[in-house]
Order: sequence, then structure tokens, then C-alpha cells
Amino acid sequence: MRVRKKQYLILAILISSLFFLIILSKNFIYEEDNKVYRISVIIRGKNSESWMITKEGIDQAAFDMNVDISFITLSEENNLEEQENLIKREIDDGVDALIIAPVDSENMSDTIKSAKEKVPVVLIDSTIQGIKQVPYVSCDNYLLGKSLADEVIRSGNYRKNIAIINSDTSYSSIRDRYRGFEEVIKESKNKYELWDISSDTIKGTEYSKKMIKERNIDILVALEPSTLEILAQAKKELSLEYEDANDIEIYGVGSTSKIIALLEEHIINSIIVQNEFNVGYLCVQSAVDLIKGEKINSKSIDFSVISNLNMYSDENQRLLFPFVR
Repeated sequence: MRVRKKQYLILAILISSLFFLIILSKNFIYEEDNKVYRISVIIRGKNSESWMITKEGIDQAAFDMNVDISFITLSEENNLEEQENLIKREIDDGVDALIIAPVDSENMSDTIKSAKEKVPVVLIDSTIQGIKQVPYVSCDNYLLGKSLADEVIRSGNYRKNIAIINSDTSYSSIRDRYRGFEEVIKESKNKYELWDISSDTIKGTEYSKKMIKERNIDILVALEPSTLEILAQAKKELSLEYEDANDIEIYGVGSTSKIIALLEEHIINSIIVQNEFNVGYLCVQSAVDLIKGEKINSKSIDFSVISNLNMYSDENQRLLFPFVR
């Protein structure tokens, strides 16, 4: 009888211990699932409209994954020193991870290497030369450039004079787009040249108008949104001066409300747009996975060629107007 009582006592103790462990593990899992991660996003310029869709994706991911996001902009475009100081400041303030759109792909390797030794780092928009271990969320910009050239040729352009705007190639994304575009277009019978224009809207527009008339240009190509807006504005103003300006074709990369309006007005012929919402969402998801110690790979984002003929398809509507539900 005493032996049986002792057995019951041992069994009761084991059951109680097991129950305690279950409760403890549930509490631990609950705390892990409800932990708020602090992630800072540092972009390479001001809070322009071109970042709005990306930020929408970032905010949605932050809501879904219980993340406290700080979206940090620069006081002026492409200020390398300011961005490096902001990276150091956020690490010192104890963030759990950093998402960075680097100002310079070649001259920030030491900064990024130092940062990733302290916190997880995810890159968007550009890679860093010499660093392959940092996850990168973007489309294939080389393939995007090739697709843009294909669109120019597919639109029936042969033996035409093309001007490509020489955007800031300190970003790997711009370099890769130009490399892809040039590879395809040089095999065509078109002639092409590079233009340097001011990033200031008024100066850039006036210079573009002058060059279009002087150089007898048929096609204008921009590899990022701000210069695309400038080229389209130049064509729109020139069309008021002489009718032949309407024959100039414009192709470019990116979408803002102004670009979409100019596409609809047939001022711009075609644009290429990557899924910016997905860029924002997936960069936060990647950062959270890294915080949790998971191994991840870079993520490639889809892009689409959009003209005024197909801009209102359901698929392209979701790319151009993600805020409309």
C-alpha cells in the first residue's frame, strides 16, 4: 500500500511538473510572438513621392509583423556623410535591424560591413560593391534595362537618334539599367548619346528643350523617375511651340502621380515599373527573419512594361495605384 501511495505521489509530481513546463513554454512563445522589433529604414534622399509606394509596403509589413518602423530621410539628396552618420546613430540607439537604400554603391562598403557586424542589414534599391552576404531586395535592374531597350525597338524605332539621360551611376541599380539598355540598343540600327542634365526641375527642363532642338533627337530615355519627369515636362512645353515635338517618344523607369498623368496624356510612351509595394513589404520581412536568426537570400521583384494602351489593365492598376482598394 505504501509503495502504491509513493507511486501516486511521484506521478502527481511528474504531472504537475509537465503542466508547469507547458504553461512556461506557452508564455515564452507568447512573448516571442508579441515582441516588438525596432527597425530603421534609411533612404538615400528626401521623402519624395517616388518612395511613397515602397513606404506603404513597409508600413503594411510593420503592422503584420509587430514592428516599430522609423522611416528616415536625408536633408538633401545623396548626402553620403549624412547617411553614414544616421546609420551609426541608429545602431547606437539600439535598433534591432537596418534597411538601407545606399547613397553610394562603391564608397559605403566599410560603413555597411561595420553595421552588419552589429545588427542585421537589408539593402534596397542598390547593392554594395564587394559585399555579397547582405540580403538585397529589388528587381533585376540589368534585365529591366534590356526590357526598356526592347520596348523602344518593339515600338518600331530603327535608325533613330536616342538620348539617354546619364543619371547618377553611384547607384548599382542605375548602372545595371544602363548596362542592360546599352547592350540591346547598340545591336540595333539606332544611334544613341548620353546627356547630363541638372536635377533641378527648371534648369533640367530648359536644358532638355535646348538639346532636343539642337541635336535633332527622336527618342528620350530616363532610367529613374526624377529625370523622366523632367524630360516629359520638356516635351510638353516644346509641343506648345512647334507641332513636331509631339513626335518625340519618351521611355523611362518609375511611376509617380505626375508620370502616370503624362503617360495617360501620351506625353510619355512607356514606362517600366517594379512592384514597389512588394519591395517595401519584403525588406521588412527579410529584416525580421534575420533578427530571428534565420538564413535568407536576396529577393528579386517582378517588373512590368506599361504603356498608355495597357495602363488600365487590372494587373497594371495594382502596380500604379496600390492605394486604391
